[in-house]
Amino acid sequence: MGNQASKVIEKTKERKERRSKSNRRRSTITLGGRSHSSLVMAATKSMQANYDWIDEKNQAAAVAAAAAALPTPPHSQPKSRRQSITEFFSGRKKSLVQEDFREYDRLQRQHYLLKSARKSNAWGEIEEGMTIVDVGTGNGIWALEMASEQTHCKIIGLDLRPPAEQQGKPKNLNYLEADITETWPLESGSVDYIFQRAMGSSIQKSQWSHVLGEMLRVLKPGGTIELLEADLWHHNPGPVQRAFDEFYQNQCTESGLDFAFTEVIEKDLFSIGFGELDHRTLDIPIGEWPQDSELKQFGFINKEIQKAFLRNRKNFYVSKWGITPEDYDLAVQEVMTEFEEYNGFSRFNCWIAKKPM
Repeated sequence: MGNQASKVIEKTKERKERRSKSNRRRSTITLGGRSHSSLVMAATKSMQANYDWIDEKNQAAAVAAAAAALPTPPHSQPKSRRQSITEFFSGRKKSLVQEDFREYDRLQRQHYLLKSARKSNAWGEIEEGMTIVDVGTGNGIWALEMASEQTHCKIIGLDLRPPAEQQGKPKNLNYLEADITETWPLESGSVDYIFQRAMGSSIQKSQWSHVLGEMLRVLKPGGTIELLEADLWHHNPGPVQRAFDEFYQNQCTESGLDFAFTEVIEKDLFSIGFGELDHRTLDIPIGEWPQDSELKQFGFINKEIQKAFLRNRKNFYVSKWGITPEDYDLAVQEVMTEFEEYNGFSRFNCWIAKKPM
C-alpha cells in the first residue's frame, strides 16, 4: 500500500493546485487501491446523523464548558502557548513520555466534549452511598470529577497503569492496578455502578465475554452498567478518510480486535445475563459544517480531537505506508477538509443495563 499511497499523494498535490482555481473543492483521492469493506460502506450510507439529543436550554452552558477546555479557533488563537488540560488536572506529566502525554491530552479533550454533549458524566441513576467503578480509567479524569460531584459515593478506578499522582484527589477516590481481561480485584456483589468508556480499541474480540462477565460478577443484584463506546469507523467519510478506516479495520483484524463490536455488544450483554437494556446513540459532527451553533462548536472540538489522533500516530502510519512525513501531513490535511465537505460525524453508543435481582 505504501507505493500506492506515494503515487496518490503526488496526484493529490496536482489536484490541490487545480482545485484552488475552482469555487468548490471536490475531494477525489484515496490512499489505497482496494475497495472499502462492506461494513464501513454500509455505515456511511446513512447521511443524516441523529441530533435529537440537542437541548436548546443548555446550549450556552454546554458550549462554554467544552470550549473552555479546548483551543480556540485559528482566527482567535492566542499567541502564548495554551496550557494543556492534562497539565492542569494531572501531576503525571513528568513521568510520561511525550507521545503518552499528547494522547492523554487528546483523551482529556474528548472527555469534556462528551460531558458537554451529554450534559452529564453519567446517564444512569446515581444514588448516595453507591460504590462506583470506572473501568479503564486512564488519566482518571472521569473518576476524579465523579468523586468531586458525588462526595457520598465511593469511586474506584481500574487500569493497568492508574494515575500515580493527581492534583486535588478526593478522599472517596481510589485507584487499583488491574488487568480487566483477568479477574478483577473486587469482591463479588460489591459494586453498585460500573462505567466504561472508549475501551473498544483495547479489548480483543475474544475478551469481551470475560470483561462483561466480571462486570456481572462484581455488581450487586440490581446494579447498573453504563458503556459509552464510539463506532470505530467514521460516518460520511471522504475517500482519504475511508482509506484510513479501511487500514484501521485491517489492523483490528490482525490484533484480534472487533471492528464492529458496537453492532454485537447488545446481544453479548443479554447472553451474559444483563437485563433492562437501554441503548442510546449520540452523533457528534466533525467540523464546523452544521448550522446549529452548539453543533458547530462541538464539531470544531471533535475535529481537533480527530486531528490530534492522526498526529499522535504519525510515525506508525508513515512506517506502515512507506510515505514521507510531509505526504502524511498532506493526507491528514485532506481528511480535515473532507470532514467539512462530506458532513462527517462520530457516533457514540451508550448502553445502560442492570444485573437482575
